[in-house]
Amino acid sequence: MTVSIARLSTEAGVSYLLKTTSHADVETRDLTGYYTAASNPPGQWLGAGLAGIGMNLHDTVTDAAAKALFERGEHPSTGASLGRTPNQASTVTGTNGQTVRRAAVAGFDLTFSVPKSVSVLWALSDAEYKDRVMAAHHAAMEATLAWLESSAIHTRAGHGGVAHVGVHGAIAAAFDHWESRSGDPQLHTHVVIANRAQRVSDGVWTTLDSRTLYKATVAASEHYNGLLYDQLGRDLGTEAEVRIPTSAVHNYSFELSGVDDALIREFSSRSRLIDIEADRLIHDWLETHGREPSNAVKLKLRQQATLSTRTAKNHDVIPLNTRTRQWRERAQAKGFDTEAVLAATINRSHTHPLNAADTDTAWIDSTAGLVKDLVARRRATWNRWNLIAEAERVCLEIRCATAADRIRLMDAIATSAEEQSVALNEFRYSIPITTAPDLAFNGRSVFDLASAHLFTDVSTLANEEAIMGAHTHDAGPHLEHTTVQDALQQFLTTRGEPLQEEQCRTAEAVLASGRRLDAVVGPAGTGKTTTMSAVRTLWEDCFGAGTVVGLAPAAASADVLGRELGLATNNVSKWLYESTGPGAAVRAGHYAEAAQRYQAACQSPRQDTQARKSLERLAQRMSALTATQTKWQFRPNQLVIIDEASMVSTYQLAALLDQATGAGAKILLVGDPAQLDSIDAGGVLGWLERSGCAQRLSTVWRFTHEWERTASLKLRTGDINVITEYTAHERISSGTYDAMVDDAYNRWDADIRTGKTSILIAPDNDTVAMLNERAQADRVGSGAVDAEATVDLSDGLHAGRGDTILARRNDRRLLDDTGDFIRNGTLITVSGSPNPDGSIAGIRQDNGARIVLGAGYLAESVELGYATTAHRSQGITVDTGHTLVSEGRLTRELFYVSMTRGKAGNHAYISEPDPRDHHGVDPSSLPDWREILSAILSIEGAEHTAHEAREEQRNQANSLSRLLAEHDYLAQIAASDDITRLLNTQSPALVAQMQASPSWGAMVAAWRRTAGTNRPEAERVLVDGLGPTAGARDVAAVVHSRLQPLQQHLAAASSLTMAPVSVPTDREDLRVLLDDVQQRITKRLSAVAVHAFANEEPWMGALRAQTGLKPSDEAWKSLVRDVAGFRDRWDIDNPALPLGAPPSATDWDHSDQRARLEARITAITTNTFAAKQAPGPTANIHSTAPVVGPSL
Repeated sequence: MTVSIARLSTEAGVSYLLKTTSHADVETRDLTGYYTAASNPPGQWLGAGLAGIGMNLHDTVTDAAAKALFERGEHPSTGASLGRTPNQASTVTGTNGQTVRRAAVAGFDLTFSVPKSVSVLWALSDAEYKDRVMAAHHAAMEATLAWLESSAIHTRAGHGGVAHVGVHGAIAAAFDHWESRSGDPQLHTHVVIANRAQRVSDGVWTTLDSRTLYKATVAASEHYNGLLYDQLGRDLGTEAEVRIPTSAVHNYSFELSGVDDALIREFSSRSRLIDIEADRLIHDWLETHGREPSNAVKLKLRQQATLSTRTAKNHDVIPLNTRTRQWRERAQAKGFDTEAVLAATINRSHTHPLNAADTDTAWIDSTAGLVKDLVARRRATWNRWNLIAEAERVCLEIRCATAADRIRLMDAIATSAEEQSVALNEFRYSIPITTAPDLAFNGRSVFDLASAHLFTDVSTLANEEAIMGAHTHDAGPHLEHTTVQDALQQFLTTRGEPLQEEQCRTAEAVLASGRRLDAVVGPAGTGKTTTMSAVRTLWEDCFGAGTVVGLAPAAASADVLGRELGLATNNVSKWLYESTGPGAAVRAGHYAEAAQRYQAACQSPRQDTQARKSLERLAQRMSALTATQTKWQFRPNQLVIIDEASMVSTYQLAALLDQATGAGAKILLVGDPAQLDSIDAGGVLGWLERSGCAQRLSTVWRFTHEWERTASLKLRTGDINVITEYTAHERISSGTYDAMVDDAYNRWDADIRTGKTSILIAPDNDTVAMLNERAQADRVGSGAVDAEATVDLSDGLHAGRGDTILARRNDRRLLDDTGDFIRNGTLITVSGSPNPDGSIAGIRQDNGARIVLGAGYLAESVELGYATTAHRSQGITVDTGHTLVSEGRLTRELFYVSMTRGKAGNHAYISEPDPRDHHGVDPSSLPDWREILSAILSIEGAEHTAHEAREEQRNQANSLSRLLAEHDYLAQIAASDDITRLLNTQSPALVAQMQASPSWGAMVAAWRRTAGTNRPEAERVLVDGLGPTAGARDVAAVVHSRLQPLQQHLAAASSLTMAPVSVPTDREDLRVLLDDVQQRITKRLSAVAVHAFANEEPWMGALRAQTGLKPSDEAWKSLVRDVAGFRDRWDIDNPALPLGAPPSATDWDHSDQRARLEARITAITTNTFAAKQAPGPTANIHSTAPVVGPSL
């Protein structure tokens, strides 16, 4: 991603960027003065909001101005506070009991990094072309910032930030850097956006809505790429092209034509530093010993080079002219003529850039359809940011004439894609075009953020409905309950043990169910495979051998399933390819051709021997084709077990279900939605579990230690308190990246050497390669691996006899000596030296079969196989697991999978960012290991279905918590207008000062509550308070302090009501919106009460037991309506506590309403039980209970 985002704290400000820049001694953007300076250029001010702090575009950022704005939140020139003064850093106690130091957010560092080929072009260019490349980068960056200002940068207001309000642009400081920490060319700019902006509605300084900014970052990154290549094409005549990866594990890239991949790799990573140091050590060896070192010695020298390049880099900036000379020398040393590279890259394009007017509606709609389809394949739901990002990817090769043309084009495509999608939430409020900016944002109500609109696809909804519908269809094949119960009592596992009670219950529910689709969900280690073994045995006992079929998302996992259950298996993609996909289509075409020829031959008058033989051959061909097709079809009464079902997409599941239903077969989904999810649109298995439609296994059996069984379940649900348990049992280590790599490797290696099975899991492919290389070097040193005769692998490393290698691509033509094909994920031990043709022989570690791999397959699809990634570890069970963890690399699901592979122990090694290795990054923003783990556990990567998303959106949009927050925002505006009018009549000279006060909002809120209850008394307090406070520094704060006691007194004397009172206003746009919100609140209050009574919600039982009321009592009906409204208002979902847990003392409204309801319940309870004990007629509860609850 070429644009990344990070928070900036007020503690650090931008000092981490200022310390390596020139200061206010150079006032131009011309780079000439920096070619010889040992510093980066000074920062430049950017953004449409600069007028608010008296700055102009591209003014130089001085230390004093930057510190005033980013550290103290002050105007750089006047020192005036820009809104609320940032809170001082504080130490808070987290939910895991640990203390964390937190500072206020000063801004957001958006780092714009050019693609690597652009950095290489810039690095090798002379001064003129350096300036032009830099100018193109700046132009694209500023255009992207302007686009963010128009679409994403705004503020939020109201309770919970319910309203999205526009601002007068961003205020940003941009700092150019041009090298990575390892000294490679990496042209990038830190654009630090201040967390301060002026609302367009009233000019008040406020903070930004960071959530929207973060969500827009991927789209901004793709947008910047397109703008940059446009600008380079216009200014330098460059062209760009798609680069196809040489390895299956890497994604395609888009780079400048003329800049070779080998040259990009030379300047791309720390591995190049290792190469340089290794070359030096090898040269020294040659000089010392007078001969070329052996391959074994070379591996040792490379390990030495790896260790020696770990030291923190010197961050003193080397002058650009010196760096340029060094970069050119490196390129030339690799055989590249720098002038030839420049000539091949610049002034080569003859493409006419596209104007927005060059396209028509048909092209826009067609392209939008492609964009929507591509997004729909990967996601169950999406928003406008997803569509814009995908539109940029689809239009990657299209060059536009101007930035405005590109923006218009992408917006038009995204809008058309939205229109071709199915909306999951609505724009709830219609507003006229004349609506004031405090009620409107980007053409919509402030309550309806356009980019938060969610979409899905018709086919996605249909597929989800089909799957859920099959779960309620009860006409499928099944066994009789009595048969199942008897057979399960006799069943023994492979270990000769009976099933556990939970496993029996689950197997029985599946076998005796007539549903067309069932699901079994179980955390890691709960015995899903054991349970399925019983299911398979009993099903085939009833319906015959071969009536259970196994499918899995990958060929390797299908193979494991087949071996564990003893049945025929395949991967899902292969089955669909052959049953209804291209494989079936090819056979159908061949069959149709043969059938046509057969019919023609039958009708031919020629009936000699040759004609009869031709008919026979055609019949044989048709028979073979139909037989092959039959192999890929389900049959009546079959049970189709789909293992690791969470990794199967919704489209695939629906297609398989359709086939099974048509054949009279049954589908059984097995897996864990808390583990890896589908790479395409999915979420169905999780939906079935959350809907109570799946059988659940919950008892963990895998782990040796009892504590780890329960702890693993907490990991699964993201309970961060579990960190303490793993720490107490010494399962977590933390430190620098290099230290953790050492620690994880050494402990894994020690386990392997003592005969344990162990897995070493790394967070990324680069670390996997480094660990693989280290493991190989150690084994070469011990004589276990031969490094003298080797073959080339796809990861750039080599393998010899004794090495463990990993296949990364299915190839059904590569067969072992048992006739089984090679699968992605198969581990192989190299058993011999390379053959003359470059092939090698090996022994598969999964089945012990022998296999020969050709040179082409080795070079394209094989890596060393000592370490692995979390994705490839699912389904593996070993004695111990060792997992390396880095910030931002893992989701909860990946971490849970990684930490549940080992039976006897699972260890995590948390790599904490080293400030010395993060040049240009706010050190205080770097997390410690606890924060890294807490973030991982809080990130749920598993997708929810479109149906769930639609229901969630509807509930959120119509909940009382949201509607009352919206009403509160509108009422606050009306009250602000109201008190302003009154102040203008009483003390007009004080109005502007009071409105600028940070206490203005609190004062208005107090006024609204007091004036709404007793306006004469509120006016008296206000007028009396204004006189003596005229000389106060903050009159609004003083007035607020006078109104607050009255507010509390009036509230205590009034009855509580959920339905807000009518708010008077003379603004038509405000009145219309208030009326609309109030109508929605009334409907919602009625709806939650009806739902509570209709569903007899669990909390009602607890409330009835407490009060002793009968369902027919009017007091009961009234109380349930009030409590249901209260629960909806405060998002309470605790089924056991009618009023939920007590809120914090600072949540005054919540505490007050809860106290009143408690008092009412207590009064009802007292009167009810007193009436039962008293003689005579039953007491009238209504007449004796004080009315202190909501009147709904």
